[in-house]
Amino acid sequence: MDDLSRALRAHPFLHDLEPAHVALLVGCAKNVRYRAGEYVLREGDDASTFFLVRHGTISLEVAVPGREPVVVETVGPGDVLGLSWMINHATTHLDCRAREAVVAFSLDATCLRDKMNADHHLGYALTSRLLERAYERLARVRLQKLDVYG
Repeated sequence: MDDLSRALRAHPFLHDLEPAHVALLVGCAKNVRYRAGEYVLREGDDASTFFLVRHGTISLEVAVPGREPVVVETVGPGDVLGLSWMINHATTHLDCRAREAVVAFSLDATCLRDKMNADHHLGYALTSRLLERAYERLARVRLQKLDVYG
């Protein structure tokens, strides 16, 4: 468990989180791997997992009938995937596919929400980080839309 704690703390999303909070997250986390072309998440799936990407890239895609999927964004090492997990009963709105071999931490949403409810300092720390990532992602999407319509 100490190795997992060290590896979690090394991820940019958690690097400055208090060690006691990282220790709480260890119980929610596991290492996962995906092969190139394999789906990490599918549109309509329960948003029950949060990913911290360690290696590889994942494309966030929108299915378009009769065409190839449109890649909305690509996330890579140090990024996060699955921002909807904080909301009970939320579903995934995009397909997320490994563009190359991916290694990530997978964190169970129910476990995370329970720990955040039990420790409000942890809840605040994670929520503020997630809001920052959501804001950054929305800003990138806005710029992409301007480029498409420009």
